[in-house]
Amino acid sequence: MKKITYTIIAVGMVLLTSCEKELDFDYNTIDPLYVVEANITADGAVAKLSQTLDVTDTLWNKDVSNASVTITGEDGTSFVLHHDSAGIYSSKEARGIPGVKYTIHVDINGYVTESTSEMQEEFTVSDNYLYKIVMMSEDVYGVRVDVKDEGTKENYYYTLVTRNREPYKWMITDNRGQYGKTEIDIGCFIDSDMEDHKEDILEEGDLIDIEVRKVDRKIYDYYWSRAIGLETYSNPLRDYTNNTLGYFSACSIIKLPTITYHKDEVEYLDARNKK
Repeated sequence: MKKITYTIIAVGMVLLTSCEKELDFDYNTIDPLYVVEANITADGAVAKLSQTLDVTDTLWNKDVSNASVTITGEDGTSFVLHHDSAGIYSSKEARGIPGVKYTIHVDINGYVTESTSEMQEEFTVSDNYLYKIVMMSEDVYGVRVDVKDEGTKENYYYTLVTRNREPYKWMITDNRGQYGKTEIDIGCFIDSDMEDHKEDILEEGDLIDIEVRKVDRKIYDYYWSRAIGLETYSNPLRDYTNNTLGYFSACSIIKLPTITYHKDEVEYLDARNKK
């Protein structure tokens, strides 16, 4: 018996010793890539330009402030985006017209990249609210947005939820198979004392903001690949020429009124649907 006991202890000591050993990782360095994240809407255009850094750097991206950025429509319109702040370019004069294809042209000291997107038609939201359901004895909260669709055209939506003005959740939705109304349903918040869900727990008085964007198919596919990339640690689909990361979207946007969370006012979804 003693022999067995000493053997187990010896293995434990080896494992403990190996945990303290310093390991050298050989990171493969690659040339920095440019990232352009841009939108044109009915109210203007904004682009954020940055450049990737090595994995050993303390920053995620480096802002790019020496570029020229223009957006041109197939209808002959053209807008220059002016540099506002670190990596941010914008134009308040830009106006996206539904059905028009727009091309963004970015020139960074001779490095040129482009992307094209078709401006989407305006849409309406018939209802939106915060609800709760019971899941494994816990009250789980979600956001429901009902978008009114016209006809049988395929439509695609990107929805961003912020909590207390900070980005929180996003999702993509389409109306295929449910023409007439698109239900956007984002399960987000847990009313719980569990430590491992601390970042999800709603506090009394929290502010919930919802922004819905109607996007074209290529942007839907971009965000779909981005969601997969978050799980596989890979980059999303390329939306730009010249191996540039990011996206360009000509989209219609609705920003919904702020919802203030009060626990006693949130209804169970079943009860709400019976009304």
